[in-house]
Amino acid sequence: MELFATFFAGLGLLFIGIHFVGDNLKRLTGRNFRRRVTLATNSHLSAASVGVLAGGLTQSSNAVTLIAISMIQAGLAGVSAVMPLVAWSNVGTAGLVLLSAVDLRVMVLFLLGLVGLAYYFNIDRSLKYRHVAGALLGIGLLFFGLQLMKEGAAPLTEMDWVVDLLQLTARFDLLEFLTGLLFALLLQSSATVTIIAVSMVSLGILNFDQSILLVLGAGLGSGIGVGLTAYNLEGTARQLALSQVFYKLLGTIFILALFYLERYTDLPLLRAAVERVTPELGMQLALVFLVIQVSSALLGSLLQRPLERLCALVSPVAPHEELAKPKYIYEQALEDPESALDLIEREQQDILARFPGLLPVEGETTPRPEQGQRILEATRTLCTELENFQAELLERRISASVLESAMTLQNRNVLLVSLCEALENFLQAMDKMIDPERYVQSALEDLVRLEREKGVGLADTLIEVLHMLLESLRDLAAEGDELDRTLLRSMTGDHSETMESIRRRLLREEATMEQDRREQLFETTRVFEQLVWLIRRYASSISPVARQEAS
Repeated sequence: MELFATFFAGLGLLFIGIHFVGDNLKRLTGRNFRRRVTLATNSHLSAASVGVLAGGLTQSSNAVTLIAISMIQAGLAGVSAVMPLVAWSNVGTAGLVLLSAVDLRVMVLFLLGLVGLAYYFNIDRSLKYRHVAGALLGIGLLFFGLQLMKEGAAPLTEMDWVVDLLQLTARFDLLEFLTGLLFALLLQSSATVTIIAVSMVSLGILNFDQSILLVLGAGLGSGIGVGLTAYNLEGTARQLALSQVFYKLLGTIFILALFYLERYTDLPLLRAAVERVTPELGMQLALVFLVIQVSSALLGSLLQRPLERLCALVSPVAPHEELAKPKYIYEQALEDPESALDLIEREQQDILARFPGLLPVEGETTPRPEQGQRILEATRTLCTELENFQAELLERRISASVLESAMTLQNRNVLLVSLCEALENFLQAMDKMIDPERYVQSALEDLVRLEREKGVGLADTLIEVLHMLLESLRDLAAEGDELDRTLLRSMTGDHSETMESIRRRLLREEATMEQDRREQLFETTRVFEQLVWLIRRYASSISPVARQEAS
């Protein structure tokens, strides 16, 4: 029992260490890092180099893939530009695996002591060094956990039942391969499985052939894990995730072919190559892992064009993806701050024009609820890009008048994000209020029509009023004058007493209303009031007089 407890504790520290390393290093890759990554995708070689660096920093090709997906969704880069980055990020994850094959016991003990002193003197609370301290603590825990695992597992080699079990599994290559695949799916990391395998092969618990098959299965399992993560994605985001699956598959097939060719023909290939580098089995396995990652990246780079076409065939571009990309702003526009402000305002006007069409008004075509949600998600992504663009503009030396206008546009951007969230809540609350049982399956416009037939009218009224207000805001932002702003501000004044009287009237007329329906009624009217308030705030930020003077 003590042996198992030691091994289990070491395994736990290993997982904690990997989490600490990945989480803290990812936090060190902020907006500037992402900007450099975007610039690096201009050429295949630079994208591959940054991919290796990003894989080494995050120690997770899955994390790099997600970062690349966010770049695509924000319109910062295309799929073909970031594919080399994703492919070569796998090579960067071999860093910890190679270190795990080296005896670092004394160094790890000193490292844990130094990190402990850093925490004692509150260095971990420093904004500049806290993530560095966290990453070093993770590295220390990771390797200390490996040492405990080795100590707990060492006596297993002397147990007869363990020897018999390993001899049995050694006869079935598929079993070893599937074991690695399932562990990688469970742990979401082929590097983690390989680090465990390195310690096992070093102790003689696994033979070299078993460990290679385990690592190959883990590589494919990691790719399948990325594919499963991308199940809910669509369009170019899913294309990128699928490319990672194909990279892993290509590398696995290639190394499997070398493995069996060497086994059955005695040609000096993979095993012979790593044996020439080092006699130590653990390091040999770590080198095999590195070869697998390099093979995946090289094959992926050579076959990039066919892989692009295949991914596009499996996952065509989604219609709403273009909505997440800026139409007007671009990097060079920052050189002329006044022009940049005009472009930002045009982007914001374009966003406002989307909102009225999301509401199910009679006589107009309305997207179904799930489509509306995707449109709002794409709009929030675009707002994030606008926010980053404005932040870069504010970092430059600009005049006082430009600064004032930039702050106004920044405030509008915050309001746009709030409008997106409130609209999504309103549509969901409205849908539930009309017919909770049909919420998932039916379109809101069908439910509004159903309510009209019942003669209730509240949902119809709220939607008509909100549609009118959003159209008025859109027109005001595009070309409205001071009179338009005054009228819109008047329409969006404080009507809390009116909404409260509507609630009380409905509750009196429908005395038998269930508690769930009552809650939905209050939620719907509350979000409606929030939307009206946000529209008023946005209208107040628009100055038609200043716009006319500028023109």
